[in-house]
Amino acid sequence: MRGWLVTGTDTEVGKTVATAALAAALRARGHRVRALKSLATGGPAPGEDATLLGLAAQHEPSVYACFHEPAAPLRAARQQGLQVNGDDLVRWIRAQASPGFTLVEGVGGWRVPLAPGLSVRELAQALDLPVLVVAANRLGVLNHSLLTVESIQAAGCRVAGLILNRIQQPQSPLMAWNAEDLREQLGPDLPLLQLGPVQLPEGLAAAGTAWLGPLGVGP
Repeated sequence: MRGWLVTGTDTEVGKTVATAALAAALRARGHRVRALKSLATGGPAPGEDATLLGLAAQHEPSVYACFHEPAAPLRAARQQGLQVNGDDLVRWIRAQASPGFTLVEGVGGWRVPLAPGLSVRELAQALDLPVLVVAANRLGVLNHSLLTVESIQAAGCRVAGLILNRIQQPQSPLMAWNAEDLREQLGPDLPLLQLGPVQLPEGLAAAGTAWLGPLGVGP
């Protein structure tokens, strides 16, 4: 399976928009893409995230399961008297994979529990996918990003890049300082990618196109 698992330093940092932007950029280059939402919470199926991912990748929304409570999937499932089977989730993702690129969006951050014995970390290990980290460009992003990258690497997974998402308006000097400091801390070999405000859905492909080269996707 060729592609990436997309995780975040926290919830509400822009994982879905980043995943959709990458999917749309790949489609614009002529690649076949599947963009999957592993699990969703906080509403009925298929959910806003899977809907946007499907629109960007040009297929029907694809999510393994949705739970009503806005909580981590393990807890949200319990509140409905349910339980996700981690092995079934992994098999479902593999069955959905594209012969081109497969993008799998996690839930919340790297250690969020999805099922008994399965967090986003174990999901990435089972799928053997490189990991893209999305972080909100705000105060605290240095600590959150560096801890997440270190944890991913300690788990034996490859960090494909860090997407620094400018979610605050207006732009402040702190945002440029964060990017500069993260480049210094992460070193030259780990791509630091930028995401600004995106007009949905028409601006997705343009937002993700600049990432393709650093992520090793040729013309």
